[in-house]
Amino acid sequence: MTLEQLREGGDPYWVDVMPAGEFLGLADKTVLHSGPPIEYGRMCGAHRRSVEKACLFEGWAKSADEARRLLESGVVKCEAACDYATDGSGYGIITRSVPLIIVEDRSVDCRAGLFPAEGRFGGGFCGWGVYSDDIAANLRWLGDTLFTDLVRVIKDCGGFALGALFAEARRMGDELHSCQKAIDALFTRAVAPLAMKCGNARELMEYFAGTDRFTHNFGQASCRAFLLGLEKRGRRGFLTAAGGNGVEYGIKVAGSSKWYTAPSPMIEGPYLVPGAKRENQLPWMGDSSITECRGWGGRIRTVNPAVTGGYTINGGMMDVDGGWMGAGSTRIPEECFAKAKEDGYVVELA
Repeated sequence: MTLEQLREGGDPYWVDVMPAGEFLGLADKTVLHSGPPIEYGRMCGAHRRSVEKACLFEGWAKSADEARRLLESGVVKCEAACDYATDGSGYGIITRSVPLIIVEDRSVDCRAGLFPAEGRFGGGFCGWGVYSDDIAANLRWLGDTLFTDLVRVIKDCGGFALGALFAEARRMGDELHSCQKAIDALFTRAVAPLAMKCGNARELMEYFAGTDRFTHNFGQASCRAFLLGLEKRGRRGFLTAAGGNGVEYGIKVAGSSKWYTAPSPMIEGPYLVPGAKRENQLPWMGDSSITECRGWGGRIRTVNPAVTGGYTINGGMMDVDGGWMGAGSTRIPEECFAKAKEDGYVVELA
């Protein structure tokens, strides 16, 4: 399958919202994170703080010190999100209680899920590693309350079709990784008649109209479902996942269970948060390169003309203290592909 065929393929539908524990079969006292697997002690400081906060979110610990002890002892385990039917956008923090938007790709009969954008908190805890009692309460509200009626309506309709919306957004100039202006508007217009059937229609429309780039999470789930479905159908040698944990960047290749890793690269681009500085920027953090794995993002259009050649990926810059700093582009390290080639995988689309 060529790059163009991958880009145009798939038939994604939003079909449900479910807790991660239920959808992924996630074990208790397990925290998923972005990038390749990494032990708690080797994590960058930002990731360590985030998985500690995950222990507070789930009630496994009452303090950061208690959370650290649980993580250091191995009572709480850390695993890579892309070893499941999800991906770790940004910091990629997922535990059993985190709600996931479920996308089913009907062309390959496969489902994947990702946490939703956290409304007024932006990437919030799951995506940006920023935690507070209000952020935790909002995350629970998204799964327990906001989407409940809408999911019932969507199920009655047989699912909410996404494929034509993504295709139209690309024609309008979106690259569906760092640029989602068109898809946000198209999605909001399409979902509005369904939202108006719900008792909390106003809250739903405030979320869709007021949350910047909320469709990025739907896009990532769509990409992950499509690629996993192709792999289950026996297709080999293409990327099923790609992302970084702030220390290492890794790729997964259809047909192999291994991660192929290299040092995580820096993103080159403009800082969009006042006062942001390069010394506060983490090396690549997040699995949103899943969009490039299926031919979107930097495979369509880079946002930084200084970054060319190789496997160009677009993405957000993450702050060492949690939060988002800006956006730009870089390349997947060639070392990842070289290691895969040693195992006999010449990666398509590279």
